Amino acid sequence: MNSLYIGIDLAWGEKNYSGFCVSKKDGNKLKILELKLLKSIDEILQEILKYNEHKIYVGVDAPLVVPNEEGNREIEKEFNKDFAKYKISMLPANKKLLSKYSPKIRSIELYERLSTEGFVRDYQNDRVVFEVYTHSTIAMCFHNHCILPYKRKKGRNTEFIKEQLQTYQNYLLKEFKTHELLKQDLEQLKGQKVKDYEDMLDALTCAYSIWYCQNNDAAFYKVDGVNTFVTPISKWKVYILECNDGTLYTGIATDLERRVWEHNNSDKGAKYTKVRRPVKLVYYENCADRVDASKREYAIKHLSRAEKLELINV
Repeated sequence: MNSLYIGIDLAWGEKNYSGFCVSKKDGNKLKILELKLLKSIDEILQEILKYNEHKIYVGVDAPLVVPNEEGNREIEKEFNKDFAKYKISMLPANKKLLSKYSPKIRSIELYERLSTEGFVRDYQNDRVVFEVYTHSTIAMCFHNHCILPYKRKKGRNTEFIKEQLQTYQNYLLKEFKTHELLKQDLEQLKGQKVKDYEDMLDALTCAYSIWYCQNNDAAFYKVDGVNTFVTPISKWKVYILECNDGTLYTGIATDLERRVWEHNNSDKGAKYTKVRRPVKLVYYENCADRVDASKREYAIKHLSRAEKLELINV
């Protein structure tokens, strides 16, 4: 079965539209099969279940499992702690707050109805659903670990919002095959059309999130002991190679597979490894950003060989 990646930027109230995207992997990009605005939960379910013959991975930017009446879920507490270094946070999710937007909380209803159709919070299944968060995906994958300020807030006028949406559009053009939405002239959009466009870009990011986290390093956050929310984490890593002569080399990279290949095959490899090929990856760890990776690289390079081997063998 082919795999499809569905993104839903779910509106919290019945009166607003939700961005909805269906995509599939096509070469080194995702291809958009459908991209639209939908209103009711019934419509969203109907669109998803059109693809019953496929493996379906759904990413929803909304709290799907909310056991608490008030306050924060553990998801928000843990995420906010982990992402404080990037100045990224999530708003509290609780039944009291969400019921203000809809007496029958839409995100919970969507999850419960998906559950009856066999969707679970587990990538090992053929029907998968997770919460995702567009801000953290954009920051970690595209915007140098910073928030892209494209949401409407006090002090941000329409011209500013359109500039940010243009940046957003350009980021997604690198990850998705060409589509008419990604060719949109933002200067032609006015009023509600600007918000509609934002919602559809967010749906694309939700689909990208669920695909990315299946295939790359990601952080999972639990509700009641079950993975529920997933987000990309920083691509920056520090790594150790074992060279052909048994010596160890330490470096940093955002794409380990590519970097190890360069060390073995390309002039882009380090001078040290060029004359000690082949090399093999024996250790790596994730870092918060380039600065953090460089600091960790410096620290590891100043370890003794015995200390490095101990680190590798932990």
